[in-house]
Amino acid sequence: MKKLFYPILIVLMFFATNKAFAQQFNAGLIAGATFCQVDGDNYFGYNKLGFTAGGYVNLPVFKHFALQMELKYTLMGAHSSVKEVTEYSYYPYNLSLNYAEIPLMLQYDFGHFTVYGKSLDFIRLEAGLSLDFLLWHHGELDFATQYWKLNFFSVTGNFGLHFVLGNHLGIGARMMYSITPMQTNPTPLRLFDHAYNKVIQATVTYNINSPIRR
Repeated sequence: MKKLFYPILIVLMFFATNKAFAQQFNAGLIAGATFCQVDGDNYFGYNKLGFTAGGYVNLPVFKHFALQMELKYTLMGAHSSVKEVTEYSYYPYNLSLNYAEIPLMLQYDFGHFTVYGKSLDFIRLEAGLSLDFLLWHHGELDFATQYWKLNFFSVTGNFGLHFVLGNHLGIGARMMYSITPMQTNPTPLRLFDHAYNKVIQATVTYNINSPIRR
């Protein structure tokens, strides 16, 4: 994992020490909850509660647009519901997947619009991709997928909204879905029968060095 984190730390240090960027970029902390399921097993619903924590750098690139790179530790996975176990006689199921998550997001604020003379620049639409690296996992796999391969690397699509609450605080929500499978069926004739992470993420952000709002 050192090979993974060192290049990221170098990039973050470059932004932090380069005077040309220091007056523009924002840096901060992220923490929140994840509500997870695995699309492709025999269970349904966002029953797995996890968390995410890490940091970000945010750099304005055009008027109302910004790029944000993040580095987070995120717990995903899946969990059987009470109804599935008691009423449907499903086997109790609990899978925890621990990822190093590196999202790169494009953000657009609604500063073009006003309501009663007030700018909507505190509302941000964001979309992007994240590179997810499986650090470790524990718990039992679903019976139907227990012989499938858990992939070390996957790519996830992210789409969400972020609300700026002040100079330093913000809240956000994202929908996350694996573009590449997090678990692969090894059967040659079932190339498209794989499993994917499906996550709703709710976060709080704290901007450290300068106001989030431009």
